[in-house]
Amino acid sequence: MRLFALVLLLSFALAQTHVVAPGETLFAIAKRYGTTVEELARLNGLKDPSRIRAGQVLRVRPVAEMSLPKGRLWYTHPVQGRAFGLRVEGYGGGEAFFLEGRYPLFREGERLWGLVPVGALVEPGAYPLRLLLDGAEVNLTLQVAPGGYAKEVLALSQDLEALLKDPGLKAEREKVVAACPKEGPLRLQGPFVKPLEGRITSAFGTRRQYGTLFTSYHEGLDFAAPLKTPVRAVAKGRVVLSERLRVRGEAVILAHGPGLCTGYWHLAERRVRVGEEVQAGRGIGLLGSTGLSTGPHLHLEVRLFGVPVDPAPFFAGLPLP
Repeated sequence: MRLFALVLLLSFALAQTHVVAPGETLFAIAKRYGTTVEELARLNGLKDPSRIRAGQVLRVRPVAEMSLPKGRLWYTHPVQGRAFGLRVEGYGGGEAFFLEGRYPLFREGERLWGLVPVGALVEPGAYPLRLLLDGAEVNLTLQVAPGGYAKEVLALSQDLEALLKDPGLKAEREKVVAACPKEGPLRLQGPFVKPLEGRITSAFGTRRQYGTLFTSYHEGLDFAAPLKTPVRAVAKGRVVLSERLRVRGEAVILAHGPGLCTGYWHLAERRVRVGEEVQAGRGIGLLGSTGLSTGPHLHLEVRLFGVPVDPAPFFAGLPLP
């Protein structure tokens, strides 16, 4: 039961939080999520609603609840580029279908739970969620809220532009996705710990213009720090990839549970091997600037069933609504 409580708390934190962007106000955040400044101040214990800072994680949404024919469903509201959680009581097994993806619901005691990713490029709006529970269908509509992502332009050298044209990039991405197992034990024991002492220089979801080539989005969090700064595992996990990649440079991937992995790119040095079990906070390498990198930094990535989702909420506490 303790394991389920942890998963449920984490799923609440993932979907009901918002990371404050530079220049953002509490009024603008309240408007985006259909709530009020007063409610956000209450949820977050803010004595002065005018004093919020970039990078601050705010709770923004309550948990929704509805009756089912044989039990109840609780879910956190989906946000563009985030994961959201589901909890079901009264059923023995099931799975969820959302945005053309199929996601398992895992049994823990008398309950089912699951985490569902929402891609960063999914357009905000209404989307159907289909639950298959003990062979019976439950259908409802969820509203995906916007992520509020910024834009940036990256100036690339000729060598880096050439790297982006490498025909092997697709194969590298497929290798990264395939490295993360869809099944296995849950290894999370709490919120993520910081991977290093440094500042975030590029947030998840930022729309990027890569030189003169194409526009995409940033699939992780970038942390700036001096070369050779120790990089730590953000959570307990098993090493499923540790090798040099063309774009991601010296790379490590840790598996933390069913379909959930973290990636550590552009390292100067790797200090773990495939198959090792590591604890949260253990050193796994040194910060570098290998692969497609314009300077020393760590790119931290979180993938849920292959979909990149914002790592920032995983560092939040585990508040109940």
